[in-house]
Amino acid sequence: MLRTVPAILFLVVLLASCNPSDKPGGRKVPFSEGWYFVRLEDDAIKDTGVLPVVQRGRDWESQFFIERVTTDGEKTVPEIPDSGRVFLRRVVWQRVDLPHTAYVEPLVVKHPWQGICYYRKSFFIPAADSVRNLFLHFEGAMQEAVVWVNGRRAAVHAGGYTPFEVRLGPYLHYGDTNEVMVHLDNRDNPLIPPGKPQDRLDFCYYSGLYRDVWLIRTGRLYIPDAVAFGRPAAGGVFITFPEVSRRQARLRVRTTVLNEGYRPRRFVLEQRLLDAQGRTVARAVRRCALAAGDTLIAGQTLTVARPHLWDLDDPYLYTLETRLLDGGTAADRLTSRIGIRRFAFSRDSGFLLNGRPVRLVGTNRHQEYPWTGNALSRNAQYRDMVKIKEGGFNIVRLGHYPQDPAVLDACDELGLLVIEPIPGWQYFNGNPLFVQRTFRDIRDMIRRDRNHPSVVLWETVLNESYLPARWKEEAYAIAHEEYPSDQCYTSGDMYGSYVWDVLYNDWHEDFTRPNDSRKPGFIREYGDYEFGGNNSTTRQRRGAGEQKLLLSAWNFQWSHNRYNAYYPWTTGNAIWEMFDHNRGCCPTISASGASDIFRIPKFTWYFFRSQLDTGRLLVQRRMPPSVFLATSWCAGEPLRKVVVYGNVEEVELQINGRTVARNKPDDGPDTPYFFPEKGEHPWDGGHPFDGGNCRHLAHPPFTFDSIRWEQGVITAVGYLGGKAVARHRVRTPEKPARLGIGVDLSGKVPVQGEKDLLFVYVRILDQYGTLCVEDNHTVVHLRAVGAGLLSPATRTAEAGIATFLITTGRTPQVEMQATAEGLAGAEKVLVLARDGK
Repeated sequence: MLRTVPAILFLVVLLASCNPSDKPGGRKVPFSEGWYFVRLEDDAIKDTGVLPVVQRGRDWESQFFIERVTTDGEKTVPEIPDSGRVFLRRVVWQRVDLPHTAYVEPLVVKHPWQGICYYRKSFFIPAADSVRNLFLHFEGAMQEAVVWVNGRRAAVHAGGYTPFEVRLGPYLHYGDTNEVMVHLDNRDNPLIPPGKPQDRLDFCYYSGLYRDVWLIRTGRLYIPDAVAFGRPAAGGVFITFPEVSRRQARLRVRTTVLNEGYRPRRFVLEQRLLDAQGRTVARAVRRCALAAGDTLIAGQTLTVARPHLWDLDDPYLYTLETRLLDGGTAADRLTSRIGIRRFAFSRDSGFLLNGRPVRLVGTNRHQEYPWTGNALSRNAQYRDMVKIKEGGFNIVRLGHYPQDPAVLDACDELGLLVIEPIPGWQYFNGNPLFVQRTFRDIRDMIRRDRNHPSVVLWETVLNESYLPARWKEEAYAIAHEEYPSDQCYTSGDMYGSYVWDVLYNDWHEDFTRPNDSRKPGFIREYGDYEFGGNNSTTRQRRGAGEQKLLLSAWNFQWSHNRYNAYYPWTTGNAIWEMFDHNRGCCPTISASGASDIFRIPKFTWYFFRSQLDTGRLLVQRRMPPSVFLATSWCAGEPLRKVVVYGNVEEVELQINGRTVARNKPDDGPDTPYFFPEKGEHPWDGGHPFDGGNCRHLAHPPFTFDSIRWEQGVITAVGYLGGKAVARHRVRTPEKPARLGIGVDLSGKVPVQGEKDLLFVYVRILDQYGTLCVEDNHTVVHLRAVGAGLLSPATRTAEAGIATFLITTGRTPQVEMQATAEGLAGAEKVLVLARDGK
């Protein structure tokens, strides 16, 4: 349970990780622990005079909306009146660690919380740090933020998806305790992209300080953050690759240095490229002189012989170490993980990575968990990317906003390509401030993520919005100004103009996806809306049953095959979507994901996984020969169709040990999804698994018709070269007998002392340990000691699994106990790692 303290008590948090004197040379110090939080309700705001960030009107749809205070973006915040200050000292504050959501939502989010909340944190700064620069770096805050340091306003930021920095120096008490307070307002604001009111938005904004915060400490001679520096193609360390081959690579590095001291400085700019074993493989040195108050943007070139290239099946990462050496001492030091690779998009050759053609097989992902919204831990972000990689996808579109830096880090490590968009969805406001902020989002997104080898497309458009031609032209120019290289590719919807480097194919009601621009194309979303709109047959909850899940998977197969066949000049396509999520414009959870909102795979996930050739990189292992029976094998029709996904040459089907059939992959013709002349419609479900619509798949499924059901075990045996190489069994579940507990780690064990989120799966099992997949009614209670429960403690099973969400980190282990009436309970102990090991 979260401990609360009266806000009038100014608690001093003395964390070793937040005391720069305890970490010599520590440049980036965690600052996400030990915060205090309070959420204000509307009546409290009204009665106490605690003002919102902007005094706004309510004409949300006006294209020429004017703020009542000012529109310069920097002076829109009235100070908290005295009545508000008194109120904030009297309320009860909760102790929290970041990332944090201001409101724990129900599972189905129909009307997400919107309002004002505050965060505060006390910290000690030693007197010796008065000669340093100190900044607070916020990775994300939803969505209008005002930051006070020791009672003085230090920064204002509008936008929930981009980072910002606060310069602390002018406000600090050195050798003493300091306090930072953050005011957040996530209410609808038509002047902050995406701008659309929450009740008509395609996704939820959510709330809070939902990403990490860092204390940055540097000397007066230092390398500034690229976003904070605020100049095109500058700030920080910017790396491009004018030459890449397996024989040699050249890295062009632009480094920005500021001298904010009171005297000129002479220093050496040294850059070393280290391989994965820490060995120096390239080095560049430049002697520099910089007057007090001046800025230097220095270019250097590093040449690497026989480079180890970053690729999807071999995501090799180097470390570029940049040091400013003053008399042999490092005045500043910055490290950047990079991958050496070269890519290109073209109409004729498609997508090339290191000269090799790659067909892009993609998905879309919202940064959202149930209950906690956008406030995911770094490990939770990584686990999502693992599931995407292991599901057979090689590119992920971060719909529809820049996501947590941990997402890009994970994609770099895993070999997963990225399309990164600015915030936007079916909305444009002609107000100059809104327009200015859309352009700022392009700049800040590229400045933050330009060195990630995983990013191959910058989606510099407001998604599905009809935009003025002049806006598009300027957005395109801004992106290429920020990334002046032939490796900069923008993307976006055509909607009447062809300005982007890669154009998303149009969408027509007849399933066609035209692109007549003569530019390379990409199908950014498919498989959902075209099959019945808001009543799409693709949208199936995991508990909907075998036939509906098969129909959902068929929709994706039919489309994927079609787009590979009829749009070979299109570089690839991405399904909508990877995970079910809460949609602001829908009354319930959008259920078109390859996995459900709890990250449990549906049949769709197994279909795309089966498209991987053996030997392809998964995560710390290679793809094996595999088969998957897309059936629960429960009682039903006496004769049924059985579908098997697999990357093998033949599949043998056995029932209770007897061979009943042995098939090669489906090889039938492509057919229309439905026949209008027969009165059919897409929402009727087409003609699933007709043995066709598969010739343009890497590995077609195996369809077995008229299989007689009998209780027991059905087995699929996969063959390569005549040898049995894979096997999958499914047993008919009997009545529920006991519970089993599983925890999703996906390659990342939670670490003691670091906040993390984990899904806990309590399975309803029969006496043989078979999942009772038709159980949608058993009520399960979970007790967790050493962890916080974000989900309710009592949950009802869906398709045999009751899912809970816990938060860990403060204790060395978590003890879990699951109970359900009439069933044998289950216990599990999870031991947390120490020091990240």
